[in-house]
Amino acid sequence: MVNEGLTVIDIGYQAKDKQLILIVDDEAAIHSVMFDALEDDYRILSAYNGREGVDLAIKTKPALILMDVMMPDIGGYEAVRLLQDNPATRSIPIVIMTAQNFDESTIKLLKDEPNVAGFLPKPFRAKDLRHLIGSTIQKSKPEE
Repeated sequence: MVNEGLTVIDIGYQAKDKQLILIVDDEAAIHSVMFDALEDDYRILSAYNGREGVDLAIKTKPALILMDVMMPDIGGYEAVRLLQDNPATRSIPIVIMTAQNFDESTIKLLKDEPNVAGFLPKPFRAKDLRHLIGSTIQKSKPEE
């Protein structure tokens, strides 16, 4: 049944005044948890592998990318380098996520990438995720 004359107002996650976050992870459950944690404050795009994530980042230029390490097709490490090599995406901060422990050599390798702004071990608390995203975006804003 169609209700003619009904006005639909978008009050959801697509509000234009919210910054865009790109989540790149092959696990649908992670997308769901992050969406629930972030939808009030950010617009959210999802990609399920590194190649899709790089393509979406180039097209949409999000304020921040949350990037898993282990994914099919192109993994997180390669995606980070592709984003760094592209002038359109090299300044987008990336937060690396993984369920694996970050050993010192991995952290050093990723810290050498100028667009890697932080690390988020899985599992994470929603409060920690929101704090990390907010502080990372604030640090990456150009000074006025």
